[in-house]
Amino acid sequence: MNFNYTKTLEFYTNRNFRTKNNLINIHGELVNLSNPIIFGYGDEMDPNYEKIENLNNNEFLKNIKSFGYFQSSNYQDIIRFIDSENFTVKILGHSCGLSDRILLNTIFEHPNCKAIKIYYYQKSETENDYFEKTQEISRHFKASGKGNMRTKIVPFEKCQPLLPYKL
Repeated sequence: MNFNYTKTLEFYTNRNFRTKNNLINIHGELVNLSNPIIFGYGDEMDPNYEKIENLNNNEFLKNIKSFGYFQSSNYQDIIRFIDSENFTVKILGHSCGLSDRILLNTIFEHPNCKAIKIYYYQKSETENDYFEKTQEISRHFKASGKGNMRTKIVPFEKCQPLLPYKL
């Protein structure tokens, strides 16, 4: 699954992460009318979301990602995949911010999700974003799932930095 609108991940998957599955561009693709780009926010767990719904004004819901997901079968394809077999999530460049909270919660807390491996950004010789990334990931687990989070996130010593892509 790719959260980017461009072909960047394809460069990495073709070189470093051989995959037997098709790539699903969950937020759409540039210049592809059958897979339109989805912009917006996806944290329906936020207490303010219910307040927005209760305003009974559809205009306020236009930029909620859940409604954009109905434009293609991408979301259902992801659900079918995670329901079908055990999997490992590999985080490459995604902020893991709350704009994808519902989707990431569904994936991370799924019983078939066996690991979450972070490819971190090496800022300097002594600094990287691994720790911050784990904090962002933690926000996608409900309180009852925090124990699973501790077993799913791959320890730093078994993760690698993102390598710069060279043409």
